[in-house]
Amino acid sequence: MINKHTIKSPKLSSNLSPSDFESLEDESYYTGVVFKDCTLTGSSFEKICFKNVSFINVHFKQCIFHQIEMIDVHFDNCDISNTEMIESIIQRTHFSNTKLVGTNFAESSLMDVLFSGCFANYSSFSYGSLKQVRFEKTSLVESDFYELKWKNLDFNRCELDGINLLQTNLNALDLSSSTFERIGISLDLLKGLTLSNVQALVIANALGITIK
Repeated sequence: MINKHTIKSPKLSSNLSPSDFESLEDESYYTGVVFKDCTLTGSSFEKICFKNVSFINVHFKQCIFHQIEMIDVHFDNCDISNTEMIESIIQRTHFSNTKLVGTNFAESSLMDVLFSGCFANYSSFSYGSLKQVRFEKTSLVESDFYELKWKNLDFNRCELDGINLLQTNLNALDLSSSTFERIGISLDLLKGLTLSNVQALVIANALGITIK
């Protein structure tokens, strides 16, 4: 039975004002707004802060948001694939039914973040810090969690085939409800990992261990 840690929900106003991407600029601050049914392509921004913001059916195409800050934000049915969000701060943010293929969160700090029903293959969280974060019914095939620092991290019924957890301490991590046929792990950091019987056999076979 996977241990579900409490994830704080975004604190969103009920009367968000409509906005669009025409006003986006470096080091700007946006609060109390909703971006809906809009697309941003090939743009690059630095140090934008979104607080109390909702994104609905929004598409970011090959955009760069360096050191973005997101607090109390909700992404619903969005596509932010191949978007760079390196060195970002993301708190009390939910990603629902959102496509994040190849999205790069490397060196970012995430706290109270939920990914639910997302498609996040080839995404990266390497060298990041994840605290109170849950991936739920989310595909993370070939995703990168190299040298991750984490606390209270949940993978609930996710597809994890080919996930890279090398140089990440796995003590107290529970992968038993998820599925994978290949996984990258560091043997010296394996102690305390919880797996299903099938998953344990996968790792044993990869190590050349024969179980009768």
